[in-house]
Amino acid sequence: MNTRSSFSRRLKSLFVGKKSKFTIYVIGVLWIAVIMQVAVNSMLKPEHNILEAFVSTNAEVSSFELEMVANYGNQYLSESDKKELILYVANQIGLDASKDVTINRNGNESEVYAQKKGKNAETLIKIVSMDKENQKGLTNLNHYLIVNLKLYKNMDSALKYRDILKKIFQDLKASDIQTNMQLCSNYKGKLSLANMNKIADSMIDSLEGKIAYENRKENLFTIYAYSGLLDEYVTSLGTKINIHVAINYDETTDSTNVYLGTPVINGGY
Repeated sequence: MNTRSSFSRRLKSLFVGKKSKFTIYVIGVLWIAVIMQVAVNSMLKPEHNILEAFVSTNAEVSSFELEMVANYGNQYLSESDKKELILYVANQIGLDASKDVTINRNGNESEVYAQKKGKNAETLIKIVSMDKENQKGLTNLNHYLIVNLKLYKNMDSALKYRDILKKIFQDLKASDIQTNMQLCSNYKGKLSLANMNKIADSMIDSLEGKIAYENRKENLFTIYAYSGLLDEYVTSLGTKINIHVAINYDETTDSTNVYLGTPVINGGY
């Protein structure tokens, strides 16, 4: 009787042990499945960007503009240092600017820049040095690194340049890096207000944006929206904005210009 009771206890203990191991195994498998699903969803999720938003409207991009601005600190930089810095950035993006560096001075402040214009692209690399008051009320000469790139062809490389420039700025230990991008497309003739709305809504929907402010009039068509899919944003009246659509008609060329920018359109339109 005791032997049978002892065997029963050992059997029960063995069963409980196996059940516990099985439970742990099942939980482990479920966690692996969850992790794999998240990874798969991440890989399958398409990259959302303003180029794709333009493509969604079947518009042909006529120009792409990228501007990156960063704080380069208040350390001492000679004009020779600034020139070397500009040539370094130019070289990193495959640009020969050794003969194109210009220096403008205004008292203690100055700007050193190189500008290249070609048939398919325009590039401006600039170091701006200007007085800036710190928290203690003292004035220091602060430096800002600015790169402006306009492409008229080879739009597929536009976002690659953004990534290259961002890495260059990071390698240079620049801070407060801000990126602004915008696209432009031209339509022959004057678009109707209905077509303007269709194009704008298509681009905003492609970026899963939510409209913050809008003015949908033929003579002043502009929309501001926000999308969590885009990294850069600005805040206006407590509202985040990183999508800006503007459309206008140019009588001199008899064409309608469509602009899409993130976080906002830079300059006039």
